[in-house]
Amino acid sequence: MGETYLFVTPLWEIVARGTTVYFTIALVFRLIPKRQAGTIAPNDMIALVIIGSLAADAITGEAHTLLDLLLMIAVIVLWDYLFNLAEYYFPRFRGIAQDSPTLLIHHGVLLRENLRKEKLTEQELTANLRKQGIADIAHVKQAILEVDGQISVVQND
Repeated sequence: MGETYLFVTPLWEIVARGTTVYFTIALVFRLIPKRQAGTIAPNDMIALVIIGSLAADAITGEAHTLLDLLLMIAVIVLWDYLFNLAEYYFPRFRGIAQDSPTLLIHHGVLLRENLRKEKLTEQELTANLRKQGIADIAHVKQAILEVDGQISVVQND
């Protein structure tokens, strides 16, 4: 019974596995377009669950003891905390780790290149505008796809 609290996996391997998987998943999420990351569709949720399961397997590997698993969780939480600190204190790092807002409409003009970059269709944008009570793009001073995937709109005066 006492064996469940001993390390089976070497400490360096636990830290290396947790670190590698954390950075890999962080990179994958950085590459996902904002609109897909902000609003999770059912098929995206399934993919995230599967990725999470695979990531858990990659982190734990041959780890079976409670202490191994707790240490792996601590490594992931530590990296998350360090990333949040780095994003807060170092604006250059924030620019790399986080996406920036994307201007979609400027003074009633649709910026098609930005829509294409974000994989957002004109129909999706106009549907979002209608949800906000705006029927005509000409009434929009600015529409911005925020980093959380939501579209914020500033109407003309």
